[in-house]
Amino acid sequence: MTQLLKGTGLSRTFRLPRTSLFAPAVHRHAVQDVSLELREGNSLGIVGESGSGKSTLARLLLALDRPDSGTVHYRGREVKPGRLPWFRREVQVVLQDPMGSLDPRATVRDIVAEPLECLRIPGDHDDRVDELLRAVGLDPSVRGRYPHEFSGGQRQRIAIARALAPGPKVLVGDEPLSALDVSVRAQILALLDDLAEAYGLTLLLVSHDIGVVRRLCTDVLVMKDGRAVEQGPAASVLADPRHPYTRRLLAAVPRLPA
Repeated sequence: MTQLLKGTGLSRTFRLPRTSLFAPAVHRHAVQDVSLELREGNSLGIVGESGSGKSTLARLLLALDRPDSGTVHYRGREVKPGRLPWFRREVQVVLQDPMGSLDPRATVRDIVAEPLECLRIPGDHDDRVDELLRAVGLDPSVRGRYPHEFSGGQRQRIAIARALAPGPKVLVGDEPLSALDVSVRAQILALLDDLAEAYGLTLLLVSHDIGVVRRLCTDVLVMKDGRAVEQGPAASVLADPRHPYTRRLLAAVPRLPA
């Protein structure tokens, strides 16, 4: 399988605000020496508790932030923050909060067409918007409406349609289900599964929900305090975890009484 996205020795440290004028500087190591790779046709889940470094790692892989050390490569080409139209065509992201990620002043048509226009993708953009809206289960007649007119699940469908617009090979989801109701989460989970198969997408999913990762991902990386404590095939890691932290995460998954 072709290697698509690779992170090598990634680290990122943030300086925290001083508690007082004379307090010493405090630094937080959000990501510490993490390496991973994503291969075409596979899907990688990055799991861990809040504050474990999952989203920071995703930002580094997306070139939305610059690592203090380490490198990111896509198809063997180094990726650095800056103007990256070639990379943005190939790798797109769906964020946690669908309302916060959509421009409230833009119509659905303009939201979904935005990456087509910014990346100068040729073709009939209106036809492409209608195609994508159908793909995510929305009627093209909604193209003139605004984000506040939709439910949370519908807004996330719009965000997914926007991410699919330039025809990416990799779709990154940063907690794309956590802001949704339980029943809606199941619908969006099934949609992502169907779209990955229909469009040949390789998924990278950041989530604290092990059930989501178990459903969608072939591989898993477990983060704790900025470090990767365990990684490998999802079936093996989740069935027989080696690290105590992974075992604690699995033990914390709610189970209904028999």
